[in-house]
Amino acid sequence: MSESPASFGAVAPYYDELMRTVPYQMWVGYYLLLLSQQDVHPKTVLDVCCGTGTMCEMLYSEGLDMSGLDLAPGMVEAARQKAKKKSLPIRYEVADASRFEMGQTYDAALSFFDSLNNILEPGKLLSAFQHVFKHLNPGGSFVFDLNMAFAFEERMFDQSYKKKNAKLQFDWEGHWDPETRQIRVDMDFWWRGEHFQEVHRQRAYTRDEVEDMLEEAGFVEIRAYHSYTLNPPRATSDRLHFTAIRD
Repeated sequence: MSESPASFGAVAPYYDELMRTVPYQMWVGYYLLLLSQQDVHPKTVLDVCCGTGTMCEMLYSEGLDMSGLDLAPGMVEAARQKAKKKSLPIRYEVADASRFEMGQTYDAALSFFDSLNNILEPGKLLSAFQHVFKHLNPGGSFVFDLNMAFAFEERMFDQSYKKKNAKLQFDWEGHWDPETRQIRVDMDFWWRGEHFQEVHRQRAYTRDEVEDMLEEAGFVEIRAYHSYTLNPPRATSDRLHFTAIRD
């Protein structure tokens, strides 16, 4: 998901290839663990910023009734085509996380892989939390992650993969601005030798900012974890996972 649908536009057809080494199964296991920590046992789940739908598909295989939304039309179209090919009854919609309307409520919502960092304005992030709250049933769970400033300060977006004969190669360089707390990532890609570019931007929010927004949106039982653990955050946490409950 991004502030502009142009982000994740050019790369959408190749996104699954880009993400093929991502440990999705570990993400699913961790998400289910966090749900168990909340003592929430959902039947219906909304994936906010679902990308090409891989998490939706894997959670569907766990017995959950999944829906997903994303701002990038190319990502949503890829998700729909994958679901159609596999005959999966997963609903996908093109929608802005800060002002979406799905026309139904859910037992849980999630947003993984720092998608919400792409919301650059605090007011819009608060609006996203408010819209998630509105779409949850009472007692519903919200689980999401965010990159922390430490990740940007340590140049974790500076990545390169140029293995010979690889179908997809890339070279990324991040430019962190501590004044605005934003990072611009210049991304060069080569798909079978054909070059294209994207520019992505993210904002680092503090734990206190996020927890205050969640409270303002109406959430309770707010928790933060050093990612992929049940340990508390630390100064060197590059990513935090947050959990919250709709009262």
